[in-house]
This record gives sequence, C-alpha cells and structure tokens, in this order.
Amino acid sequence: MNRIAIFAPLLLALILLVSESAAVVIDCNTVIGDLQPCLPYIVKHSKETKPTTACCGDIKALKKIPKTRHERVRVCRCIKKALRKIRNLDPSRAAGLPKACGVAINPPPGRDMDCAKS
Repeated sequence: MNRIAIFAPLLLALILLVSESAAVVIDCNTVIGDLQPCLPYIVKHSKETKPTTACCGDIKALKKIPKTRHERVRVCRCIKKALRKIRNLDPSRAAGLPKACGVAINPPPGRDMDCAKS
C-alpha cells in the first residue's frame, strides 16, 4: 500500500508533464510575425507579382503548426485579427496567398474568414 501511495503522485506528475509538453501553444504575435514578409504582396496596388520566398516559407511553416482542430481555429483567429488591422488589404490577394505559395488552407485567409470551418 505504501508503494502505491508513493508512486501514484509521481506517476500523475509525469503524465501531466508529458501532456503539457505535447500541447502546442499558439501565440498570435508569432502568427502575426510569420505574416510580415507577406505584407508587400497582400496590400492594394502592390507591385509584387508573387509572394516572396520568405513569405511562402512562413506560410508553409504556419500551416504545419496546428495539429488539432482547436489549434487550427486559434491560428485562424490570429490570422483574421491580423488581416483586420491592415487598412489597405487586397482581399483577393490575401485569399489567394496560400495558393500562390502552393499551400492549401481552408478557409482562405480574409477579414471575414469563418474560423469554425478550420
């Protein structure tokens, strides 16, 4: 009985430690930072004909971060929040950005994206 009393709390602590380290923390500042190289392409009257390599690299990396539905919704909300702050956003370029980078993202990025569909 003493062994159980000693090992049960240790086992519980180990389980909690492993489950916490497996969870991905989605930070909107990181998501917004990943979108910075894309700004020249997604604004109105942009002279950029295609997104930069850095932009596409960040979009591809951003696509890989969320593993669960909850994480995808969180990333979606961060993107939506960031896009709402861009006054001269070109909605069609923002929505077409993933395709221009060879990445499938659903829903397409936009100020009115439905994150429930993430």
